Amino acid sequence: MNARYVPWLFLMPAIVIYGFFGAIPIFQTFYISMTDQVGVAAPGEFIGLNNYIDLLSDDYFLNSLKNTGIWVACFLFVPNTLAIIIALLVKRTFWGASLIKTVFFMPLALSFAIVGVIWAWIYEPGVGLLDQLLTLVGLDFLIVEWLGPHAGNFSVIAAAAWRQVAFATVVFLAGLSAIPQELIEAAKVDGGTRRQIFFRVTLPLLKPATTIAVSSALIQALLATEIVLTMTRGGPFGTTEVVGYRMYMETFWNYKFGYGASIGVVVTLMTATLVVPYVRRMAKAQEREWG
Repeated sequence: MNARYVPWLFLMPAIVIYGFFGAIPIFQTFYISMTDQVGVAAPGEFIGLNNYIDLLSDDYFLNSLKNTGIWVACFLFVPNTLAIIIALLVKRTFWGASLIKTVFFMPLALSFAIVGVIWAWIYEPGVGLLDQLLTLVGLDFLIVEWLGPHAGNFSVIAAAAWRQVAFATVVFLAGLSAIPQELIEAAKVDGGTRRQIFFRVTLPLLKPATTIAVSSALIQALLATEIVLTMTRGGPFGTTEVVGYRMYMETFWNYKFGYGASIGVVVTLMTATLVVPYVRRMAKAQEREWG
């Protein structure tokens, strides 16, 4: 057998599995999105791009798109920034470091649905942990309706960020562990301050980890559904709806499978448009650096 075909031979099982469970459903979803299918009993009639045209004038969808934009903006910066800070702190060896790592990594073992249930209890008006703590320290004037129309979207984002921070911290810790200590020591010998070493040595060498963390944050922000479903069900008055939840509602509550599939296609295109160029740009930057 020709040696150049050997890698493809090992990849073939994964390609077949992905094609059956991944690629084929994607094409099926795209086709269904161009029909008026209702439910699963029978296929709908082909209507072309009518579903996509309807999306442009759908106030519910446009509102969910706006909320998703807020999710993306918050998820790109807040969890990753906090994760880098936590990773730098817990990487050091000190008394209680193992306990602190366990506390920070614990949310990673929970699904977003469970996280949603936990934080719904925390946000419970009057008797929730957050209101109780603010009252205890004399900051009860800061108490608001956490899942209300004004603070609801940001409260759900904060709950989701709790888990995302744990994931990103693990990624950045792995990235920090891969940085040769000789480079850090050489920078110190050359008189570099902690700030200079971080921005000119550590952060550039964290690009592979940053790529993973940022890509994950983008995907989680665009596909947020479970946590919205368990915490607010998109309310009040649609203030916490995101495109993933809107897709779920149109498909499984309104039984508009064709219309729901069109939202799914839009979400897929949004994810590919944001994630793929970023990953390719970061990969090329690493190739130039490692040259």
